[in-house]
Amino acid sequence: MNFLYPFFLAGIVVIGLPILLHMIRRHTRKRITFSSLMFLRTTIPRFRNRSRPENLFLLILRCLIICLLAIAFARPFLEKPAKETAASIGKRVVLLIDTSASMKREDLWKQASEQALSVINNLKPTDRLCVINFDKNAQTIAGFEMWNELEPEQRVSVIKEEISKLSPTWSATNMGNALITAAEAIEDDEINDKMLINERQIILISDLQQGSNLDALNTYEWPEKTELIIKPVAAKKTTNAAMQIIASSNYLTQSDPNKLLRVRITNSADAVTEQFQLSWADNKPANASAKPVSVYVPPGQGIVAELPPGPNEITGCKLILTGDGQDYDNTLYLAPNLEQQINILYLGNDNIEDSKQMLFYIKRAFQKTGTLNFNITSLSTDAVLTEKNIKDSQFIIITDTLKSGQIKLLRQNMESGNTILLAMKSQEAGAVIAELAGLSRLDCKEASVNDYTMLGAIEFEHPILKPFSDPRFGDFSKIHFWKYRKISLDNAPQARVLARFDNDDPALIELPIEQGSLLVLTSTWQPSDSQLALSSKFVPLLYSILEYNGVLGNQQSQYFVGDTIQIPQKIISGTEKVQIRKPDGSVINMETRQEVFEQIDQPGFYTVESSAGNQLFAVNLPVQECRTSPLPIEDIERFGVAFTDAQENRTEQTGKVKAHQNFVEMEYQQKYWRWLFIALFVLLLAEIWLGGWLTRPSVLTQGEEK
Repeated sequence: MNFLYPFFLAGIVVIGLPILLHMIRRHTRKRITFSSLMFLRTTIPRFRNRSRPENLFLLILRCLIICLLAIAFARPFLEKPAKETAASIGKRVVLLIDTSASMKREDLWKQASEQALSVINNLKPTDRLCVINFDKNAQTIAGFEMWNELEPEQRVSVIKEEISKLSPTWSATNMGNALITAAEAIEDDEINDKMLINERQIILISDLQQGSNLDALNTYEWPEKTELIIKPVAAKKTTNAAMQIIASSNYLTQSDPNKLLRVRITNSADAVTEQFQLSWADNKPANASAKPVSVYVPPGQGIVAELPPGPNEITGCKLILTGDGQDYDNTLYLAPNLEQQINILYLGNDNIEDSKQMLFYIKRAFQKTGTLNFNITSLSTDAVLTEKNIKDSQFIIITDTLKSGQIKLLRQNMESGNTILLAMKSQEAGAVIAELAGLSRLDCKEASVNDYTMLGAIEFEHPILKPFSDPRFGDFSKIHFWKYRKISLDNAPQARVLARFDNDDPALIELPIEQGSLLVLTSTWQPSDSQLALSSKFVPLLYSILEYNGVLGNQQSQYFVGDTIQIPQKIISGTEKVQIRKPDGSVINMETRQEVFEQIDQPGFYTVESSAGNQLFAVNLPVQECRTSPLPIEDIERFGVAFTDAQENRTEQTGKVKAHQNFVEMEYQQKYWRWLFIALFVLLLAEIWLGGWLTRPSVLTQGEEK
């Protein structure tokens, strides 16, 4: 016999009250009238059993009532073994194993492997298992389908073998996406599996580092019956410092040796080390007198350190942080951002100082930056245009009519793969376009515009206009055009209209010419024609055309593991064979015309090798992966995740709660308290009757006084 609320049994001590009342005699039992006592000798009476309970049966009855009342309130029940049903045959378990970069610390991976094997060994034959490892992405290494297909005696050994093949990567931690993948795997298995298994568990093995990304859980409704069990692994050393470059200047090939490189260093909140040193890996700084820089970083804080630039080489260099307890993130790879010279040839009769002409705005649009140095050369249509002028120019802009000899050279330039921009200042430009494109004729006239017109249909899928495809940047309605030239493309079937005015007339046209193309803007950006030069779209549009022409190289040289590298257009179009050399020495051959490289899976230096030239870029560990302080469990619980801590004390509490819930269910089914109250009611009636019978007035005998 068990009791749901055993503390009510303490009420049994109240049975002392009726016993005490039965021991107390307040008056004599009978009064008998007697004659005078004057003739009797006075003696001291002798008492026997001064306090002796009377009516022992009534006393027992009252004590029994109190005991039954206490037992009824204690809610007794008989504990019975749970019946085996289809719903309790087994459980669905998803084992989530963290393989992100932070798991490279100390023996964390060894701990994680042991935890995973322990989970597998504790599975019941009726359980179903799915194993998923995750870093930035989640990958299923053994799904429920595989578990179902394997023979029962092979399952454990096969799953263990698959887990033994895993190892930590260099990617960041996207825990939110992994939890959603695990929860959906369970729901999918419930749809495909006919077995009624209600218990669902996700067992997470991770270091729970603070840099874990949980954003995906913001828009996900966690399943009610899916329980998360965390089995954390922890490093012995708590100190971890990280580096991040905060200056994007040309820090490897400095013309000014006094210019310093700025690096941010952060220290973990639970760190026990505060003193660190920064130094170059090859110990050959540009400033020969430079020594390792000592920095003091209090726990939980960050500071900006300055040190002389790295070696004056084009092969990149490594910055080393010493004094840290964890060395997996103590190397910062730096690749040179070499300055790129871009020569722009402007063919037109404009004055560069006249704000009413187009050259004035071209000069201000192409300003020198830290990595780009623009040189604009202006030639009038009467000047001599040589092959050297064209060969030395990376980009050509035409705004006036040209001579036949000039057109021939420009066409050869486009046939070799270059793109030229032509802005139609007048309808006479139609003849130049026809000759450049090799057309027999091209009808062109001045358009009739009432007040102004705007751009209507825009082909955002084209590489030139794709940067404006985001709704935040794709509004061209504020650019008014007062003048433009109307072109008939009947004789140019190969022409592609990239943008039209709101009356459906072409505004921006691309004419393919062999390997290159001619971009035609039917209006201009001079203030008398439009507001284009004064809009926020003008400079990005010119830079997009430069990039489309393959002029702009990949100026970004610093990346993080997991990023996507955009291969420069010049390299793609300039050679058929492009290969990527990774930090471990392996070489990956790129497919023809492949524009991006996605296999950035380790930190170090990557080199794009081609006949058109090589380009070096550096890849570092994601900054958030260096935040190794423990993640508060509340950060996961706030998303509605049904959480169960795997620590011993929390597990014990959870077990007690579940046991109590089972006891409540058993007691509710049995309801013995009802029978106790019925017995209590019967005893109470018996006590009332017996008490009344014992206290009834007795029949008066002769001589008794009324």
